[in-house]
Amino acid sequence: MKAGDNEHPRENDEIEYLEVDRRDPENLDYETFVDTYLAPNEPCLISSLVEGWPAFTELNSGGKVDIDYLEAMFGEASAPVHATTVVGANFFGGVSKPVTRSMTVMEYCSWWRSHHTGDGDGDGDGDGDTDGHGHQHGHGHGDKEEGAMRYLYLKDWKFTVAFPSFHLYTRPVYFKEDWLNDVASAYKFVYLGPKHTCTRMHADVLRSYSWSSNVCGRKRWYLVRPEHTHLLYDVFGRVLCPHLHFDLENALNAVLFPGLKFARKVAFEVIQETGETIFVPSGWHHTVENLEDTLSINHNWLNGYNLKGSWEKLKRELLLASERRKADAERKGISDFLVTDTVQGAGAAVNESPESFDDDSLQASGDLVLLYDIIAYQVSKNLPTLSSSDLTCMRDVLSDIVALVAGGEGGYEGALKRRTEWKGSELLKIIEGALG
Repeated sequence: MKAGDNEHPRENDEIEYLEVDRRDPENLDYETFVDTYLAPNEPCLISSLVEGWPAFTELNSGGKVDIDYLEAMFGEASAPVHATTVVGANFFGGVSKPVTRSMTVMEYCSWWRSHHTGDGDGDGDGDGDTDGHGHQHGHGHGDKEEGAMRYLYLKDWKFTVAFPSFHLYTRPVYFKEDWLNDVASAYKFVYLGPKHTCTRMHADVLRSYSWSSNVCGRKRWYLVRPEHTHLLYDVFGRVLCPHLHFDLENALNAVLFPGLKFARKVAFEVIQETGETIFVPSGWHHTVENLEDTLSINHNWLNGYNLKGSWEKLKRELLLASERRKADAERKGISDFLVTDTVQGAGAAVNESPESFDDDSLQASGDLVLLYDIIAYQVSKNLPTLSSSDLTCMRDVLSDIVALVAGGEGGYEGALKRRTEWKGSELLKIIEGALG
């Protein structure tokens, strides 16, 4: 490890983190990857997968991000940019929830040049005065804590959607069975951020797998197994800690996050170098820090090994969303009863139209459509090549979806029929026939 990799303050210096396997592709075939990592849901780091990529030859200039090339080729494109504030060394004081805005790549490259020292240390957003070390004493964004730094992180850029004919990379063979991106290219991303940018603690959408390749730069990952997820939440089980190294010497934080000190003892640490690719298993929570200016390519993906787990998570979200809407409708009914001049009165039916859905319900509804589309696509396009375990997984998930629609609860039948070609029962018969 390079100097500075272990700059965690106070008690964190004493932690001995678990390590993931580091593999050379010359000694790792697809079957071994499946048996050792994919099926058992274990992480690993694979070297030397990016050297032949155009992204590696065009966007990596002597180990640094080639900002000039990026701007010249893609400057007019828009991309989401996340503004975050980091408090204290190595996120010890926390990292704020990002505020997302859209910028052109040209605008982001201009910011990069204007607020960059050239040694990998950005000097903050610049919206306010700085002391030369990125410490904000600012105006325009409210008061800043001493030592707080604000950074812009271009992330979740759907490059392949914006430039479908520009092939930056080739999907590695280990991740070839990607059912998610067969039907939706929205889960392929480019990330670009200066040193100190960070992604807060999270688990990936739909309990998907993810892989991430460093075209240039270095990252530090902390990963926590699904069975230890509860250690990352507050005492009420509602709020996820922002970072594994959130300050527990603060008495309030220690009371609110009593499990975090135990989570650190079972966490994995990974230093990912340029050219290396990490496989993040389904349901593993993680934080990611850029140790240098870093450009990476990232995919979320699903297949027969994690589709059922994805569905189990979504089922819980659908149930919670339906219960929230029913509770809201009951409260509205009581309110309408008490307000005598209301138009509808207390006897109004529960509104399960899409217009009544909150953001979480809309997301769950969209994910339901997506999972159905994944199954429908695989059955219609790839039925002869699907294994019996793939078909069994699809049958189990689709049976639940068909039952959900038949039950009529939650308004999800309408969502499926409006947004996709609903043939659930027919597809189920095809799958059962293929299984014999």
